[in-house]
Amino acid sequence: MKLTQHLRKQAQFLASTVLAVSAFSVSTSAYADSPQGAYHTGEYRNVFVELGLGNEAQVKKKVDKAYQQLFYSKSRGTENGKALFFPVGDDMGFIKDIGSNDVRSEGMSYGMMIALQMNDQPMFDKLWKFSKTFMQHQEGWYEHYFAWHVQAEAPYNQISHNPAPDGELYFAMALLMAENRWGGKEGIFAYADEANTILDAMVNKPETSTAVPMFSREEQQILFVTEKSLGIYTDPSYHVPAFYQLMGEWASVENELWTAAADTSRNYLHISQHPETGLYAEYAAFDGTPQVTSFNKISHQSGYDAFRVIGNIAMDYNWFAADEGQKQLVEKQLRFYNEEYKKHGQNFQVHSMEGVPQVEWSSHGQLAMNATGALVIDNQDAHDYVKRLWKQDLPTGKWRYYDGLLQMFALLHLSGEYQIYAPSN
Repeated sequence: MKLTQHLRKQAQFLASTVLAVSAFSVSTSAYADSPQGAYHTGEYRNVFVELGLGNEAQVKKKVDKAYQQLFYSKSRGTENGKALFFPVGDDMGFIKDIGSNDVRSEGMSYGMMIALQMNDQPMFDKLWKFSKTFMQHQEGWYEHYFAWHVQAEAPYNQISHNPAPDGELYFAMALLMAENRWGGKEGIFAYADEANTILDAMVNKPETSTAVPMFSREEQQILFVTEKSLGIYTDPSYHVPAFYQLMGEWASVENELWTAAADTSRNYLHISQHPETGLYAEYAAFDGTPQVTSFNKISHQSGYDAFRVIGNIAMDYNWFAADEGQKQLVEKQLRFYNEEYKKHGQNFQVHSMEGVPQVEWSSHGQLAMNATGALVIDNQDAHDYVKRLWKQDLPTGKWRYYDGLLQMFALLHLSGEYQIYAPSN
């Protein structure tokens, strides 16, 4: 009954916001000359310094320490370990989901983006070579897509052949930035060539009786899965408008589509947000309605995937400042979360869309992503989360994978170290 009521309310909300969406919907040409955003100014805020939590040297030390722990610590045990990176010989390695004991395209692509931002090309190349060798399909319909998870022990067999499209999105963006920052090399390290192959495959796979390409040209939206049997819909946390905007400029394929997708995603982040709590569902239809699935009982609720949405909004606003309405999205969500935190001394990982907690435990990654909202709004709710993040230790033990990666992203964003690396000419 609660779900039915919510869907009815959401449908009413979507109908009422059509005019509002068209009002704030902007095209690339409308803000191409805007002086705002790091893309235009080249300036990246250090929010930790702004709030007096540390000086620049102290902030840099904190970011470096976190990176060293996650990527270079030799403490790799399940229950008490610290590291996420596991070497394979001298020239490969993987980011391990400790709790699930597997290797995921999500974590590998996130690891590459983090290594890129930390200017660690040897680590980047190790992660990419493993991904290319053991995860990327080299033939058949899935060619150029990545198996979304493989075994964490040799011979690193694929557990599932189907992809998780956010992995392809991050692989492509990390590779494009690597080309821009370091220059391309040969073979699999011709970064831009590899990125463009992935981007082409994301859109231009032929539809079959069982599968579709992972990006809908018609909807201008990324899909959650390619398998028709699981349904055709999206995931709000896969909507990363800042990446689409840059792909529209840098890619050698489908530039107009990527540019349009940036605007579509900005609008989607409005229509898929709950009108009262500001929460986002794990998965949602193309019109923003929470998506019920047979394989994920919380797919229509706000859970683990949804942690990332506020981080995506923060990155887009920090880089492009294309949509002032994003301030309202972040303000609403942080108001809900901060009220909950003050009442219970923590936030809960899973909520109904109306804000009712569904579990009793909290998350390092959720708190860290909430802190990135300070890149969008300047109020006490945002400041509170930045201060909590500053005090929060990196997660260790069995569940350190997802939380650790999200916390590392947040530290990079809020220190001004998560930056755009554009072509030099």
